Amino acid sequence: MRISDASPISPAGARIAAAAALVLLLCVPLVVRDIYRLDLGITVLIWASLATAWNISGGFAGGLSLGHAAFFGVGAYTSTLLFLRLGITPWIGIFAGAVLAAMLGALLGVITFRLKGPFFVLATLAFGIVVHIINVNWRGLTRGAAGLLLPFRGGPQNMLFLNLWAYWYTGLGLLVLTVGVSMGIERSRLGYYLVALREDEDAARSLGVRVVRSKVIAAAVSAALAACAGSVYAAFIQYIDPDSTTQFELSVQIALVAIVGGMGTTFGPVLGAAIVIPLGEMLRARLGGGAALVVYGFLLMVIVLTAPNGAIAGVRLLVRRLRRLIDSRRKADA
Repeated sequence: MRISDASPISPAGARIAAAAALVLLLCVPLVVRDIYRLDLGITVLIWASLATAWNISGGFAGGLSLGHAAFFGVGAYTSTLLFLRLGITPWIGIFAGAVLAAMLGALLGVITFRLKGPFFVLATLAFGIVVHIINVNWRGLTRGAAGLLLPFRGGPQNMLFLNLWAYWYTGLGLLVLTVGVSMGIERSRLGYYLVALREDEDAARSLGVRVVRSKVIAAAVSAALAACAGSVYAAFIQYIDPDSTTQFELSVQIALVAIVGGMGTTFGPVLGAAIVIPLGEMLRARLGGGAALVVYGFLLMVIVLTAPNGAIAGVRLLVRRLRRLIDSRRKADA
């Protein structure tokens, strides 16, 4: 059973809440004028999309991947290189990166479908490290540690904007895409198959679930969406290098965001990004390098230990209690 099946909110109520949240997000650039806060908000949108992409394979299917930074980097470098070398707009490059990442994700899924637990984690970790090493050493293509700088040419047609609000809506569109795909998978037959595989793969296989096909599809879709996030990130930052796109720590952070929010749920990764990214930024601004990392790690440990099912479980508990309180008051008034 999905964690989301126990939600205290009815499907109609969930749709209304999602629509209201979308309207509020659309209005953010009209209200928030501070450049720093808007910049941080765009970063949260990209991370929420990236964690949602990871959640399709890591949450629904239960494959704890520590190599998703590789797909993020594939998307970032594909769209950037196509723009720099061939003049192809990132609006097209984002799809090229998604296709390439989907192929790599499917290949990884085929190779690792028999692996479970720590063996699967180590395999994805090795894959991510290999991609990072290639990224660093293939200087003729990626320029290695020097990175790639996107010159400001063209404007909106090349996903390069003068105003942050345009990047906000681009990031919001990316988030709507990833969450929409995640919701579609969760409510489809594939979603039920993935949850069955996560809970008991042998039992699912005995009931006729196509194990390899389901895992490969989940891996490919997850990789493609992560690559889309990488393309948007590259256009937003306008500079990419191996450390910012394919480093191991980035893969850990992606998984951490989803886990803190609530893996295996549709909106858990979004909530996780809204918690983890501003928290890390605030600590770096207040404490600086080393001290910030220590406090950051400690706070995340506390969050995970106090809410093992993710922050989304706490939100649902609060909603449930509020509904009980409202119902009790209605009965008292009657």
